[in-house]
Amino acid sequence: MDCTIYLNDRKYRICDIGEGKCTLVLSYAEGIESLHEYFSHQFLELERMIIIDISTCWSGKVEALCEKDRCELTTDVRLLTDIYWLDDFEIKTDKGQDIFLELKSLSPI
Repeated sequence: MDCTIYLNDRKYRICDIGEGKCTLVLSYAEGIESLHEYFSHQFLELERMIIIDISTCWSGKVEALCEKDRCELTTDVRLLTDIYWLDDFEIKTDKGQDIFLELKSLSPI
């Protein structure tokens, strides 16, 4: 089920699918009505995924964000992992790219 959440005053659509080891999937899902319908048949190898639609608060795909925006997005994702009590997780884009491997080592600005 899709829901809306505000992280640091930025609006995100979120969809939590499955159980077990968690992968956060960052997506610029503008125009996709249901995250659950769209993503539940993708990434079947993942036990659990939390889809984070960034299209409601960022102007482009993750890969196109400037460093400052990526740092702010990282802060938002950290807050989300605290809300969901996630200790061990991976972060990918909807293209399957591991672009935020440095997330756990970054300190917020």
